[in-house]
Amino acid sequence: MDASARTAGIASLPMADDDVRGEIRQLELEWMEAHQQRDAERLEAIVADGFRFTAIHLNPEPMAREQWMGAALGGYRITSFSFESMDIDVFGDTAVVHSRFSQIASYIVDLSNVFRVTDIWARRDERWQVVARHSSILG
Repeated sequence: MDASARTAGIASLPMADDDVRGEIRQLELEWMEAHQQRDAERLEAIVADGFRFTAIHLNPEPMAREQWMGAALGGYRITSFSFESMDIDVFGDTAVVHSRFSQIASYIVDLSNVFRVTDIWARRDERWQVVARHSSILG
């Protein structure tokens, strides 16, 4: 077996991961746009059953999917948002997103701030869904 045959599969892996990173980056934007627009159908498709949201500044206990969806489709209003940076690590059918995220938003109180956010995505049945988010205030 020559060297090119031995490395053919290895050479294609980074490209596959780059494709996944692009897909996850797009899904992150679509998720926050769906939240901003209160698009229940899109949120249902993106946010996995069993999703958990942790934000110590809001509540020391993680929020279940139903609680998060209720807030996202109810009183949590995002006026604008921006991913200031985003790094994506891919581990097979799991992707971990580390981002710096800013928003102008409110939910009973003003939630406008800059955050360090970690999102976990899982590929199930050939599609990606977010399964967890942890958010910490930076500013």
